[in-house]
Amino acid sequence: MSSQKLDNNLISNVLLGERSAQFQLFELTKGMLYSICYRVINDEDEANDVLQDSYVEIFQKIHTLKNPEALLGWMKTITIRKAILQSKKKIHFEPIEEVKMEANEDFDSWFDAEMLDQAIRSLPDGARAVFLLIEVEGYSHKENSELLGIAESTSKSQLHYAKSLLKKRISKLLQA
Repeated sequence: MSSQKLDNNLISNVLLGERSAQFQLFELTKGMLYSICYRVINDEDEANDVLQDSYVEIFQKIHTLKNPEALLGWMKTITIRKAILQSKKKIHFEPIEEVKMEANEDFDSWFDAEMLDQAIRSLPDGARAVFLLIEVEGYSHKENSELLGIAESTSKSQLHYAKSLLKKRISKLLQA
C-alpha cells in the first residue's frame, strides 16, 4: 500500500458508494492485492483477471461489511479465495519424495528478496500455494486445508516439502 492510510472518512465514503472513494481505495490497495494474486497463481495475465474479479466482488458486497475497520483483511480474504479458486484449475500436489533435512538449516551466505522470490516461484504449484498461504499470509494448516480442499496432513507435508525445496534451490542459486 502507498504511504497514504485508509482513514475512516475514506472507508465511510466507500461504504456510501462514492465512486471517487472507490477509485482511491483501488489505487491504495491494488499493489497489495495484485501481489497476493500473482504469488498464488504465478501468471501475470491470470493474476490481473483475478484482481479485477476481486474488485468487482468487493464493491458489489461492500455493503455487507459489518466491521469497517476490517476492510483490508476482508479484501485480502476475497482476493485470496478468488486466486485459489482460479489456481485450483492447475494446482496439483506432487507426490513427496523422502526429503532429509539437516539439523542445521542456516545459510552461511547472504541472499536477497529477489532470489527468494525466484525460488518460491519455482516451487510446484501445490507446494507454492501451501507455503504462501501459511508462511506469507499467516493462515493455519486447518484454514489452509479448507481453502485448498486438502487434508490438514497434506498441508503440513506440502509445507515441509516446500521448505526443503526452497532450501535446496536457494543453496543452488547461491552457488551459481
